[in-house]
Amino acid sequence: MRDLSFSVVAEYYEKIEATTGRIEMTMLLVDLFRKAPPDVIDKVAYLTLGQVAPEFAGVELGLGEKLVIRAIATATGIPQQRVAETMKKLGDVGKTAEWAVQNRSTLGFFQEELTVGRVYSSLLKIAEASGPSSQDLKIRLLSGLLSDAEPREARYIARIVTGRLRLGVRDMTLLDALAEAFLGGRERREEIERRYNVYPDIG
Repeated sequence: MRDLSFSVVAEYYEKIEATTGRIEMTMLLVDLFRKAPPDVIDKVAYLTLGQVAPEFAGVELGLGEKLVIRAIATATGIPQQRVAETMKKLGDVGKTAEWAVQNRSTLGFFQEELTVGRVYSSLLKIAEASGPSSQDLKIRLLSGLLSDAEPREARYIARIVTGRLRLGVRDMTLLDALAEAFLGGRERREEIERRYNVYPDIG
């Protein structure tokens, strides 16, 4: 499977976050979709909405702050109490994860580059985990991602996993971007929208 570095996605998310105009936002998404290999376009679309599956599938992330704090502490070697205090001060789980990765004391010798495929797969496993040992599994999966993440990547992973991505991107904006990227223009969005209305799965 051809993949895409998650650092590319995080870079575009940062640009989108700083953008207020819908046209600019759409064109940034067009660029991002064109960079994504066909195998991961669906995953990029889901992640951009802060999801790992269509809404009707009932697969939700929404990990609690306490679990995320434990995962950040595990990944970075920073004490949980200090992570929690920083979270309280910054008021943003993403900025907290970014700060922790910047200041981590457990810098790995064998950090692997994060890809969209790996991030998506781990987040899907987190969302689907259930049962008595599910909390430990979720922490292990998330800390594994954060251990290999660059600071900006950590910001968006933490926001996605807690359901707080807040890029301001709606499904219709994604349909505009997909039409522009692959059908030759936003005026052809209706072709995609008709199918989306029948089967509302952005992926």
